[in-house]
Amino acid sequence: MNHAQDSASPSFRSVVFAGGGNRCLWQAGFWEVAAPALALKPKVVAAVSAGACIAGIALAGRTLESIAYMKVKTGANPKNCYLENLFNGKPVFPHLAIYRQLLLDHLDEKALALLKKGPEMRVLLARPPAWAKPMMGVLLGFFCYTLEKHLVHPLHPLWAMKAGFRPEVVSVNHCRTPEDLADLILASSCTPPIVPAMYRDGRPVLDGGLIDNVPVAALGPDEFPALVLLSRRYPADKLKGHQDKVYLQPSRPVPAGKWDYTSPQAFQEAFDLGRRDAELLLREGPQALQK
Repeated sequence: MNHAQDSASPSFRSVVFAGGGNRCLWQAGFWEVAAPALALKPKVVAAVSAGACIAGIALAGRTLESIAYMKVKTGANPKNCYLENLFNGKPVFPHLAIYRQLLLDHLDEKALALLKKGPEMRVLLARPPAWAKPMMGVLLGFFCYTLEKHLVHPLHPLWAMKAGFRPEVVSVNHCRTPEDLADLILASSCTPPIVPAMYRDGRPVLDGGLIDNVPVAALGPDEFPALVLLSRRYPADKLKGHQDKVYLQPSRPVPAGKWDYTSPQAFQEAFDLGRRDAELLLREGPQALQK
C-alpha cells in the first residue's frame, strides 16, 4: 500500500452513506474498489434514503447482481410518470414497485443475517411535525432543504429541524424479516408522491434526508473517525479540516437523475465513476476527492 492509501484509511470506526437517489450508485462503485483495497472494517455504518439501500446491498455483497437487476428493470421502463394511470387505478409512478422488489430480492433472509453480524447498520428516518399531514410535511421539508442547500450549501442542514422535523435512527438489527428491512429502507426513502406516504408505528415517516442527507449525527461520540461518502458535490472548503471525519465526494457530478428509472446507462455510468474515483483515492489520497 502506498502513502496515498495509508493516508486514505486512518482505521475508520464508521462509514456514512449519504442519500441522493440514483446518485448513490457512485457509492456502490467506490465501495467495490476501496473497501477491499483499504481493508475497511467499520464498527458502524450510518445511512439514509438510497444511501441505506446501497449500504445494505454493499455490506451484503449483492452489489453487482443488484445493479444488473436495476438495469433490466429500467431498460424495460420507458417513463418515470404514467399520467394515464390516474384513471385506471394503476400506479402513476413505477418507482415503488421496482424499488421494493429490488430490496426483497437482494436483501433476503441470507443477506439480513449477514448484515446482523456487523457492522451495525443504522438508518435515519424523518418524523414530520405532528400538525403536518404527509404531503404538507414533504413540501415543508423540501422547501427547507432546498432553500438552505442553495443559500448556505451546508454539509449538515438545520432548517428542517427548526421547522419541527425530528430524526429517528433505527438499527437494522431490529429488523426480523426481509420485509421489515425493505419497509425500513423505503421509509427512509419516502418522498411522496413518488414513494407514497408511509407510516411506522402508526405515525407518518418521511425521507430522512429531509433532516440530514449526510447522517453523521447517527454516530455516537466514540464511533469516530468516520469515512463519509457523499453523493453530490459540495464547495471544497466544506470538506476539509475535519479531525474526526474524512468527507469524500464524486470527482464530477454523478451522471444519474435522483429518481430516473428509465436509463440503464446512467446506472452503469454512476457506478463506473465511483470505481474510477476509488482508484483515484488510492493513487492520490483523500484530497483528490475533496476539490
